[in-house]
Amino acid sequence: MAAALYGATAGAHVQYYDLNQGRQISDLTAAGKLKSTLEFGKNPKVASLRTVNVTSDRPLRNKSLWTSTYQLRTGAGVFSRVKYSARQSSAAVNVNDVTDWGWGAGTQKTLGDSHKVDFFNFRLAVTSTVTITWLVHDGQGTYVDGGFSLYGGVLAYQAHDDAAEPLNPRKGAPPVKFQSPLDVGNLRDAQGIASTLRNTVINKQPFVGQFNALKNWGEANPAGNWSNIKFIKAVNARNPAQGFSSNASDTLETLTIRLRPGDYTIAASGALGAVGFGTVAASFGVSNLNGRLTFRAVAQ
Repeated sequence: MAAALYGATAGAHVQYYDLNQGRQISDLTAAGKLKSTLEFGKNPKVASLRTVNVTSDRPLRNKSLWTSTYQLRTGAGVFSRVKYSARQSSAAVNVNDVTDWGWGAGTQKTLGDSHKVDFFNFRLAVTSTVTITWLVHDGQGTYVDGGFSLYGGVLAYQAHDDAAEPLNPRKGAPPVKFQSPLDVGNLRDAQGIASTLRNTVINKQPFVGQFNALKNWGEANPAGNWSNIKFIKAVNARNPAQGFSSNASDTLETLTIRLRPGDYTIAASGALGAVGFGTVAASFGVSNLNGRLTFRAVAQ
């Protein structure tokens, strides 16, 4: 592989790079969770799962609540061109925690680890034409094949794959992820979205994690706040056979799509090892790559 690439460890829970706010939000305060529950409503109670928290911990919709009283900010990501209005919105953000395989793993039958992808969210007040681009690189002239998925809805902050999560279960050492009792295919969250059924009883290969780049999926955070997101589109159109290039145009991913008003999630990372998208290169195990995502929405 190109000598310019370097490896390191990257991983995080769901902390949204909010494309309307122009900052990364790690979680909501207690006051923010109350407001989120008012905005989204409560999750259904599940009689067999006392660990489900019916209140919400999803990104706040009301712009007047985007303050430190209601949400916790991080210093991650470098934003530019941030604009948010009902008729036109835009943002660009540079991140530096990208893996070369995170999105690609989510296309496989064993799914991917949600720690290995970056999450971005945005809201639309009216039907809009949305354009998204995604570019992965090492900062030294090497561009890596990347991919992203667009979903309707938003996940709970701090949701993740982990041993401590009874709703994102694992067993054994090293950990083997298995079916969440919430992933039954018909249990809808407060957004009206159900996760895709996943059955580890008959699956011969244990899951790597919860992340599904090609279908509906969901997960919970340590407090038991749970959300699902609805798959819309997977994007991985440019696929250099070796998995990387010295030309950015070889790996730049672009999507233009018309979307209705609502909340949306983008999950993005490297696409090496992706199934069904043309890349033949396996992961080089490289983390802490750079990623640049741009977003523009224009009302129709």
